[in-house]
Order: sequence, then C-alpha cells, then structure tokens
Amino acid sequence: MKRICRLLAVLSLAVLLPWALCACRKNAEPAPAAPEEAAPDLPGGETAVVPETPAAPAAPETAPDAVRNPLTGLADGITAEMTQRRPVAIMVSNIVSSLPQWGVGDADILIEMLAEGRISRLMAIFQDPGKIDRIASIRSARPYFIDMAQSYGAVYIHFGGSVPAYEAIAARSELLEIDGIGGGWKGALFDRDPGRKAQLGSEHSVYTTGARLLEGLPKLGRELTQTGNPSAFTFADTSSAASGESGVRVQFSYSENHRPWFAYDAASGEYLRFEYGKPQIDGLTGDQIAVKNVLLLRMDTTDVKGSKLGLVEIQTTGSGEGYYFCGGRYIPVTWQKERYDSPLRILCADGSETVFAPGKTFLSCILRTAKVSIE
Repeated sequence: MKRICRLLAVLSLAVLLPWALCACRKNAEPAPAAPEEAAPDLPGGETAVVPETPAAPAAPETAPDAVRNPLTGLADGITAEMTQRRPVAIMVSNIVSSLPQWGVGDADILIEMLAEGRISRLMAIFQDPGKIDRIASIRSARPYFIDMAQSYGAVYIHFGGSVPAYEAIAARSELLEIDGIGGGWKGALFDRDPGRKAQLGSEHSVYTTGARLLEGLPKLGRELTQTGNPSAFTFADTSSAASGESGVRVQFSYSENHRPWFAYDAASGEYLRFEYGKPQIDGLTGDQIAVKNVLLLRMDTTDVKGSKLGLVEIQTTGSGEGYYFCGGRYIPVTWQKERYDSPLRILCADGSETVFAPGKTFLSCILRTAKVSIE
C-alpha cells in the first residue's frame, strides 16, 4: 500500500510541476523575441548575406594604427621610415611602338600628359621604389611633368630631356633629379634590356630596377627625407564620388589617334585602363592596368613656338576644372596649384577637399577643350 502511495505522489508531482512552471512564466514579464537581422546594403546595390548564427566580429583587415602609404592611403606593408622619404617619379613612354610597358601597374600614382605628336606620356610615382621589379621604357623629361613631380616632392628620374626641360632643371636648385643621359648614371642606374632592344628598338629598351634605385639615390648627396610628408590626397573608405552620378565608363581625347578610356569593373571595384583600342597591359605581370581612383584634369595646352619637334607646353599652375571617378560614379571637381612646386589640391563643388578611396590613382591631364564622354 505504501509503495502505491509513493508511486501516486511521484506521478502527481510530474503532472503538477510543468503546470506550475508554466504559471510562473505567465506571471513574469515575457522575454522579447530576438529581432531578425536585416541584410545590410552594400555599395553597388548588392546585399550582404547574414549568417543564421551570429559569429564573433571579424578582426579588421588593417589595424587603425597601421603605417599607411601617403600616396595611396593603403597599409601595403610600407615602413614608417619609407613614408618619410621622397617618392620617385619616373618618366615612361606611352607611344604604341613602346608597348608593353614594364612595372607601371605597381605605381602608386600614374600621371598622364600630352607630349609631341599628340600622344601622351606617363610618369609613374612610387613612395617605396624598393617594390619596383623593373620599369620600362624610361623616357625623356618635359617641364610640366617636372612640375607635377614636385607636387609630391619626388626625385625626378628621366633619360634625357627637351631643351625647356633642361632649362627648368637648371633653374630649380631645390629639384632632385637623375638623368640617365647627362648625369653619368648610365650603366649604374639605367640599362638596356636586350629583348626589348631587339623587339622594340633601342629607344624603348631603357629600364631600371628598385634595387638599383635604392642603391643609387643616396649617391645624389641630397636630403632624401620629407619630415611630415603629407598625403597626396584626403583618404577615407567612402569617397566624395559616392554621391555623384553614374560614371562606369569615361573616354577622352588627346587626338583622333589617341583616345584612351577607363571602364569600371564592379567585381574588383577598380577602373580598367584601355588605349589604342585594347587593354593597357603591364608586360611584366600580364595584368591590365587597374586603379581605384581616376582623375581627369583640364589644363591649358599650347604648342611651343618654333619647335620642329612639335613640343607642347602645359599650364600646371593656377586652377581648372576636372572630374573624379570612383566606385562607378563621378563628380565634377576643381584643381588648384599655386606654384610649380606647390601641392596639387582637388576640391569639390562646395570648396571642400575631395575625399579619395584608398588605392592607386590614375591622373590624366587633358586639354581644356578635350572631348570627354561619360556613361
């Protein structure tokens, strides 16, 4: 009989206990259900996938205090010491008979300006020359390129030059420059690649390397540091172009035979460069030139009177209009440069500094009257 009573007590407890717990829950404040996490919108209209089970926050790819390249805003492994050094600005041919170039795809900033024959020439700027494998073909100086190099306090590297360029070099005691023809650097800093010489001709065979530059620069006997070296641009994750109009393709004209263009690649978030009717390729890597930021700046361009070579002069000081492209969008901008050696400033329509996305920049200085087509 006692065993039956115990059994009935246990069964009663089993029935009453869940009822009691349920009653307690009813009297208590109900816990709110966790809201469903909405998938955040990403640039370009894409939608991020939110995992069902929230994971621990991922560590940032770059530490906030990481050393950043002042020309790109990227923490690309550059040392703090190298950020305080003068960058190097190297003249590179862009005529079709000199292609493919070497090493231009690694440049922090590429500057394009008109040369004789209505064909553009390039200047590749590197904050850390040590990352250069080889760069070719190195070409001669022009005074307006010297102006742009001095915007960044760069050591200007060239192989010969026009008469106006040599006049500018002679007049600027503060300029640091290395001339592969007149400076006694041939063979030590510059050389001719046999393969390029055989295929493209001697004119387009001159090259140098990062190792040679790092060894040769101290031999200038000049101060190579720039204390407090400012950033080339104002950098932030969201650029000023984010609020602009569609700019997924832009083409502009130097002449009827030279109409380069950029096309935005949404997958990489970069602009791909095209010229002479095809992709512009770095011959060392086989990769197409790709940059995060594209700048088109309109500048007054005139022919040098009496020049049998068809030399031009470009007004790099003063101010003018332009366009800034990033992330498939663009905005109109204004450029300002007080003196030949002053920093280049890029301003939005309201007069504020244009904010660039961290990454490489391609800056094309075009005629003030150049045709520009934007999609």
